[in-house]
Amino acid sequence: MKKTYIIYSALIFIMLAVPGLLLMVLPQREYSANENRYLDKLPEINASKIISGEFQEEVSNAFNDQFFIRDFMAGLSTSFKQALGFKDIGGVYIAKDKYYIEKITDNDISKNQLIKNLMYLSYFTEKQQADVYTMFVPSPGTILSSRLPAFAPFYNADTIYNTASTILGTQEILDLRKVLTPGSNGSRDLYFKTDHHWTLPGAYAAYKEYCTVAGLKVQPYNSFNPEKASRNFYGTLYSKAPGFTTEPDDIYVVQTSLTENAEVICDGKKQTGIYNKEYLDKKDKYACFFGGNYGRTDIKTGSNANRKLLVLKDSFANSFVPFLLNDYSHITMIDARYYNKSLLDIASSENYNHILILYEASNFANDKNLYKFIK
Repeated sequence: MKKTYIIYSALIFIMLAVPGLLLMVLPQREYSANENRYLDKLPEINASKIISGEFQEEVSNAFNDQFFIRDFMAGLSTSFKQALGFKDIGGVYIAKDKYYIEKITDNDISKNQLIKNLMYLSYFTEKQQADVYTMFVPSPGTILSSRLPAFAPFYNADTIYNTASTILGTQEILDLRKVLTPGSNGSRDLYFKTDHHWTLPGAYAAYKEYCTVAGLKVQPYNSFNPEKASRNFYGTLYSKAPGFTTEPDDIYVVQTSLTENAEVICDGKKQTGIYNKEYLDKKDKYACFFGGNYGRTDIKTGSNANRKLLVLKDSFANSFVPFLLNDYSHITMIDARYYNKSLLDIASSENYNHILILYEASNFANDKNLYKFIK
């Protein structure tokens, strides 16, 4: 009995002591690519922090972040929950056909913010001489509702579209629910399975709809020479519920002379071509489109088209805009999260022919930066 007690005590000591010792001797990680965030590190000893308890809290946070098998344990936790039949892990539905779908319920949609944002947009639109089009991208759970777990709550997209129709009136609203339906683009997936964005075929389906209402000629999908840029993409939803058996997504990009040679200026920094391919070797591979999100991105496409386009957008536009390079000689993308100048001024002073508002529907409803439409 005594021997058993000694062995048990030794095992408990090892389980508690070894991780702590490793935390002290192993290099501390600055950044978690899987979680897309900076990690807490061990703080310097500070008497006042010790007295207040802040030091102990910082040590605890550092231990959680720097735990040497943290990623393995996160994957083990997800796999264990899946084995027990959990379908909602970390705010992500583990759906049919190996889809990860972000859990967004009616309680997650701010109706007051939605109405405010639509009022801002209505005012902005009334001030424009250019043709304005509004594209609300349906959330994956809206389009892929048949793949959601049984009885899984998901927000009612009709609320957003109906409210938009009431407030915006005659403005052109592109209801992509009609075109982003399973099977509408052959066998190609329209949304990533491990990420919340649409795939290149999904963006192309929206491109066709936009061209139809904007009076542009629709080009065949294959004319854009879609090229597989990566076969190892684990997106943001996978980061919330990493699993050992999860299969990565492929990322395709438009590949033409314009995508390679366009002059791109992202917040004042020039680059050649619309892709930043170094991101294909990183976790956030979707950021290969333009290198991610910026306040203002200007694209001199090299096209002979005598038209200019302004896109007020979220990140869904990044993989959509490459389809339009041949249709506009100049495209400006503005992300209100990072842009603090007047959207009214840029729209009225730079002689755009078309203005496109492109947001994922729930992003638009909850975005608190859209007061900049009337700034």
